[in-house]
Amino acid sequence: MADYSTIEKDFECACSDVIKDLASQYKQEYHSGGPGRLEAFLNLIKNAFEKAEAKFIDSNSLVNDPEALRRIRQIAKKHAKKCLEDYGRLKLA
Repeated sequence: MADYSTIEKDFECACSDVIKDLASQYKQEYHSGGPGRLEAFLNLIKNAFEKAEAKFIDSNSLVNDPEALRRIRQIAKKHAKKCLEDYGRLKLA
């Protein structure tokens, strides 16, 4: 079995960058926008992780490695879900 730890670690770093960018965008553009802006931001979260995933898969030539794809998608899903939960709570507050 191949060792995917480096790929996973690299993608975790890429996801951390996405989270930082999202936090910055939220503060600058969405924070005081009300429920409608928050809904738009929640959609932005989904798109940001989908783009990061696609870019990482492409730049690392992983399209033909089903196990790597599964792991990358799992990491992206984990981070996107956490962001959606964290920012979604703001909607309820």
